[in-house]
Amino acid sequence: MDIQNLFVVFLFLILAIILVKVIVNVKMQGGELFGRPTINIYLQFFGKISIIIPSFFLLFEALGLNILTFEVPDFLKWVGTVVAFEAMLFLYFSLWKLGRYTKMGLPKNDPIQLQTKGIYKLSRNPMYLGLILLAIASVLFVPNYINMAFAFAGIFIHHLIILGEEKFLEEKFGQSWLEYKSITKRYL
Repeated sequence: MDIQNLFVVFLFLILAIILVKVIVNVKMQGGELFGRPTINIYLQFFGKISIIIPSFFLLFEALGLNILTFEVPDFLKWVGTVVAFEAMLFLYFSLWKLGRYTKMGLPKNDPIQLQTKGIYKLSRNPMYLGLILLAIASVLFVPNYINMAFAFAGIFIHHLIILGEEKFLEEKFGQSWLEYKSITKRYL
């Protein structure tokens, strides 16, 4: 197993640990893991599946479960590894910052606060940015048509989800949201 593969597997292990910790904290503190969808529920579900599938392509390839029938140039794997690292940083820090308020969708009953500090100074949507970068890293690491199709679909649908969430945040936080939106970009 080469260094890029080991590094990618290591990143996924850390992400798994953080995800489990966040899920346990959300449940222990009485938070919601699943909220209301911002778009059609079936489209949102397909989007979530579509953005996750490329992560599995990346992990399986890193574990040596050769999904490809051809060898990817080392340069492309290194670029994919660097993008995966950046993706994981956004995911780690956004999960850590949101803590018990981490959820899939809009809150049903959970009170929320507008996040504007930490990683949220760089991006209004750092968790989604992390997922998008991870899908891109997967396409670089495992460039096949199925992976590309799921990555593209997941990225496109998540953009629609983001638009719905931002509309909700504008309604909920009004001027505070508008000020934050004026100084912080949607992605980067």
